Amino acid sequence: MTIITKLTQASRGMAVALACVLALPAAAQDIVKVERSPVGQFEALFIGMEQGYFAEQNIELDIAIGASPDGAIAQLMNGDRHVAMTGAVPLTAAVANGLPIVAVVNAQDQNPIATYGLMVPADSDIQSIADLKGKKIGLPGIASPQGSALIRTLEQNGMTRDDVELVNLPFPGVLQAIEAGSVDAGLPIGLFYNLSVQKGLRELKEVFDNSTFGFPAVLFAANKNWADENADLMNRFIMAMQKANDYANANPDAVRAVDKAQTQLPPEYLDTREIAPFMTGFDAEAWDAENEYLAKYGFISRKPTPDEYLWSGAIRQ
Repeated sequence: MTIITKLTQASRGMAVALACVLALPAAAQDIVKVERSPVGQFEALFIGMEQGYFAEQNIELDIAIGASPDGAIAQLMNGDRHVAMTGAVPLTAAVANGLPIVAVVNAQDQNPIATYGLMVPADSDIQSIADLKGKKIGLPGIASPQGSALIRTLEQNGMTRDDVELVNLPFPGVLQAIEAGSVDAGLPIGLFYNLSVQKGLRELKEVFDNSTFGFPAVLFAANKNWADENADLMNRFIMAMQKANDYANANPDAVRAVDKAQTQLPPEYLDTREIAPFMTGFDAEAWDAENEYLAKYGFISRKPTPDEYLWSGAIRQ
């Protein structure tokens, strides 16, 4: 056998081996089951998919729409979802009661851009906080940052929680209840707050002025056991979300496009709504300060430490 023949056979062998490698199926992506909020600040999930940030991290998202912050906690506990959007208060309350739930990625902080407000019909006889006495107020979760700000406002005006009737409603139900007259006032949040402003409802701004800025309004949580067991995947999810949040903040038109594709809200409203900044890291100090109020008002059974409710790999501001 000549040297040329040997080289030819070797080349053929390399070609066959290369063909076999190319014929192998692509490595399967890790699936992360996510429950998104129905009220907004979920847009970065879809932007991250469109921009390929999750694909870069070898992640495929399975996204479902949630119904309530408390329901999100239940989904994490029973293992139906790996990550779920919820509020800081339901999460802190769950941790205070011994549940292994941790915050992994922030979505939005309470900030000077109003994302909720105490709304009444334009022709309501409620003109001041004092006029709320004896009235029925709807909230998307009584144990919430909105509930805490409302009670602080009542106290500043010489009233207590017992002077009003608080009604727990689903996210879309707050605006619907105000319009139907089944509550006298309500605290819609997120997209539903913006829509209520556009519809001409009147706001008593004192409640929002009592917000704790820097406190998480909406966040992504996980079962701590699952996050610890899948730490590499969780860290990759966080990296993809950080890129997606940065892109969303720089490209508001991309956020509006997701809104139009993923909600049934009026396009003319979505074209003009004010978009709150997307966050990734947590302000642990502001969260801890708000928990002082939550414990005071009985929304949580005890005040846990930040290390109890912030996952070890979560980004802190």
